[in-house]
Amino acid sequence: MDKKTIIIIAITVVVLGGAYYGYNRWRQQQLANQILKQMYGINTGGGILDKMTGAGGNISGQMAQEIAKIAAKEEAKQKEDEKKEAAKTPQDRYNETEEVAAYDAASKAAAGEAKEIIEKVFGSAKLTGANTNNYTDQSTSYSIMEFKISRLATGADLGALSKALADKGLPVIQSGISDKSATVSAGSNETAVYTFAFEIGSQDVSANIIKVSQ
Repeated sequence: MDKKTIIIIAITVVVLGGAYYGYNRWRQQQLANQILKQMYGINTGGGILDKMTGAGGNISGQMAQEIAKIAAKEEAKQKEDEKKEAAKTPQDRYNETEEVAAYDAASKAAAGEAKEIIEKVFGSAKLTGANTNNYTDQSTSYSIMEFKISRLATGADLGALSKALADKGLPVIQSGISDKSATVSAGSNETAVYTFAFEIGSQDVSANIIKVSQ
């Protein structure tokens, strides 16, 4: 819920709630104005809101009704959006994802290597973020990448990922699952280390590649 909706609902609860329990109109207005001032730093004593609600920043019964209508409309829209989002399949979310382009030759090469391994295990994948840096001596490069896959990751994918790395000639250094976080590192500390990580039940896979020039 955004800040605008929170403000609207806060005012509505005070104004309409006050009327329900028999508070007089002046008290309703003062409570609403107090909420605006204390919680959101909005001064209702003058300016645009003053012109909208009358001298002194008073909120009329008609204004309260309009606020209630807007709040109800915002809530209905939010619930509808949440319902649509919940109904999406992993393939839907994958199709909505825009693939980014690697920004230089080094990033492109690293992303190509990582994507090849990921697609052997998870199927279709899109690059969603990439960054490659060289250390000061220029002998070591470090690539960080993010991918979106078209299905939900499972615990069995960790074993398949370890096998894919081993088949590529990269011996597994470390592999394991903690809670729902799965990580595998493979390669050699003297030449290159490939690390892949993902959350079980998610569609995001990260890949880090460290290479040492010979």
